[in-house]
Amino acid sequence: MRSIPLLDVDDTEVFDEITAAKRGQRRARLIAARPAVLEAYERYDDAAPEVGDLARAALTALQREALNHAFNVETAPMTEMRGSILKRISVARCPFCGISESSTLDHYLPKEQYPEFSVFSPNLVPCCSPCNTRKRDKILDDDTDVRLFVHPHFDQIPTTLFLTVDIDLQVGAIGLRFRVIRPAGMAVATFQHLRSHFRLLDLADRYRRMALEHLGGQYRPLKRAYGPGEDTARVSSELTLAAEDFEERYGENYWLAVLYRALAAHDDFCDGGFEALKALQ
Repeated sequence: MRSIPLLDVDDTEVFDEITAAKRGQRRARLIAARPAVLEAYERYDDAAPEVGDLARAALTALQREALNHAFNVETAPMTEMRGSILKRISVARCPFCGISESSTLDHYLPKEQYPEFSVFSPNLVPCCSPCNTRKRDKILDDDTDVRLFVHPHFDQIPTTLFLTVDIDLQVGAIGLRFRVIRPAGMAVATFQHLRSHFRLLDLADRYRRMALEHLGGQYRPLKRAYGPGEDTARVSSELTLAAEDFEERYGENYWLAVLYRALAAHDDFCDGGFEALKALQ
């Protein structure tokens, strides 16, 4: 999970362009909804990132349908905005999980509940299909009213380490268990926020599976680093350098950075235990 920049766009202008591209009754309904929609845009900007309990705009059922239609049945302005959001290099990787390609747009506040934000760029998060499917229409925890997911456009991801991985190294096999922990000084609400994001997007299992697949390709490089002299320190150094590279680009809590740090600190893994990766090739 990571923060991403907002698209530099005039959302009022985009709304008006989409409205102009519609025909008949839907155009008339968008025109009628415009004051309420633009007022909602201001409330969203003022509240972000805590947008989970925003009051819903006063709209008729037909206006709500027209707003959702504005996203679902694309006009040229909507197609252009979609492309502008998805084609940036900075969002190529899904900000919710950090695993897959950002190929879809998620409505952070679901458009079925908040149609006023159906074409509002701060509410449109580029993400992968698995995250979009898992997130669905969830917003707040029913018991705590804490937002269930990180908002990549507005939330500042903590730089203190909250993601960790446990390594179970056995002869010919390696097991991984990713989890989130609450570091000293982290507010309870922040930890609850991160933990629910991690749980609901099934990141523990997704990270585990992707990490094992990734490590299958690292057996030969680690074998070479170990060498005939069984240089444990060199293996650890190679893993540490890789961790630093991932941290510099994606942050301390990027799943591969965390994985490489843990492996570099695992004496048995560095001292030939990486042979367990051979089975993953």
